[in-house]
Amino acid sequence: MKTELEVPSHQIPDYKRKFGAVFTPIKWANKLVEKHFYQDWLNGATVLDPTAGEGVFLKAFLNTAIKHGIELTEERIGRLYGVELNPDFVGNFYKSISKEYSIEWPRDNFIQGDIFFLEKELKADILIGNPPWVNFSDLDETYKEKTKHLFSHFGLVKSQKDLLLGNARTDIATLVLAKVLHSNLGENGKAIFFIPLSIFQNDGANAEFRNYNIRGVDFAVEDILDFNGEKIFEDILGRYGVAHFQRDKKQSFPIKYHVLKNQKWVTHHAKPLFNLTDPLTVFENSETESRLDNFQKIEFPKYCQPRQGLNTCGANDIFFFTSYEIIDEEKVKLKNKLGDTIFVSKKYVFPLTISSTLKKDNPKPEKLVLVPHFDTGKPIDLATLQQDKDLFNYLSKYESVLKNRKGVLINVWLNKGFWWALMGVGPYSFASHKVMWKAFGDSTFSPKILEPNNYFGSWQGNQSLNAYMGVTSLNEADRVLKKLTDPIIQEYLSSLRMQGTCNWAQPGRMKKLMEFT
Repeated sequence: MKTELEVPSHQIPDYKRKFGAVFTPIKWANKLVEKHFYQDWLNGATVLDPTAGEGVFLKAFLNTAIKHGIELTEERIGRLYGVELNPDFVGNFYKSISKEYSIEWPRDNFIQGDIFFLEKELKADILIGNPPWVNFSDLDETYKEKTKHLFSHFGLVKSQKDLLLGNARTDIATLVLAKVLHSNLGENGKAIFFIPLSIFQNDGANAEFRNYNIRGVDFAVEDILDFNGEKIFEDILGRYGVAHFQRDKKQSFPIKYHVLKNQKWVTHHAKPLFNLTDPLTVFENSETESRLDNFQKIEFPKYCQPRQGLNTCGANDIFFFTSYEIIDEEKVKLKNKLGDTIFVSKKYVFPLTISSTLKKDNPKPEKLVLVPHFDTGKPIDLATLQQDKDLFNYLSKYESVLKNRKGVLINVWLNKGFWWALMGVGPYSFASHKVMWKAFGDSTFSPKILEPNNYFGSWQGNQSLNAYMGVTSLNEADRVLKKLTDPIIQEYLSSLRMQGTCNWAQPGRMKKLMEFT
């Protein structure tokens, strides 16, 4: 049976990039249909794939019927529906249906359109499919404008402004799920979708979906299949799985969470540990569940809150330096990646962590960062900047580049005239000692004390790669480190199944374990 795309090859990458199209292998479509919904369809249920691509899930119903010797009657075929945005894929579907199955598909049952903007809503007893996998921030600009109001309409953000902040990472798949569970699934209907697991495992962006209610309509996640790194889709590096939903049912926990290990499904329990909208914690066994259920938050002073490293907002080549020369007690010569040099007061220069910094007992600065801020965290004012002629001339050379940086938060400083400002800078940035850990891409939580460098002072974390808690003395750093080495922290982070991702131990995730007094 032919399953390759018939869309012109030059169009496929562009469409995938703009709309997050991910095509399901036919064998997995067959498996899901046969296991979950095939019998319901035979018994009279209607089926809709709201983002159908080339109709692989609809074909899976036909394949399963043929496998079991069931006749493909007009009535049975007439209960299968699909909607697809790309007209080429719709055309390919009709061609392949005629060629592969020698049947004529009802023209009203597989239509070209956008599931968000159909003139007439389709409703079905069963939804099945594989919605687009792309963040709102990565969408095609025109489509972003067209759909952004829907995120607030379906309660995925509190306001459209949130889409410009952290919730810009909200998945378009989440919006598809919210819309179709609310508007296209019949009362007490069932649904099953391939999904990026970030919907249930990431902090922040998809949290509002985890209220499990869309504009007054309850829905429940019955269980989740986690492929655990198994290569199902081409060119997809993120974590993905399958979620099974039930409409008009209150969510209850724990749910069954199946993990593919050595080609076998192993069943665990999962639930949010602290609040309903928290990411799912997956318990390896009952002992882990008991320990985490009885976890008491760790107390820290309020000023010790976890922080991310500083952020240049796309201007690393201007603020980061890999070559330097100490001139005297006050001045240092820096050379950036672009080949420019600057003589600057050391009070604005700090050692910057790199990937190997936390692995060494006595790390030496291999990269430096220019921080034109007061120790209050506020950017230095223009008069102060102009007092240091070399610093002013250096930054002025890049003024237009720095003024053109994008982002809601950096725009606050740009609009006030502080075009040399960085993000993620506060009094905590200048704390002499830092207890720091790798927040990105790790699997072991290994915090370490970074003492100030004798010449440059306190270490600075590098954007989202590192997180830290700033303190004022070695004794206090020792106390903080002792609390952070509680094995329950590693157990908690591992239970979230974010090992190796950008959401391993970010500050927001760590704060859930802490109480600040």
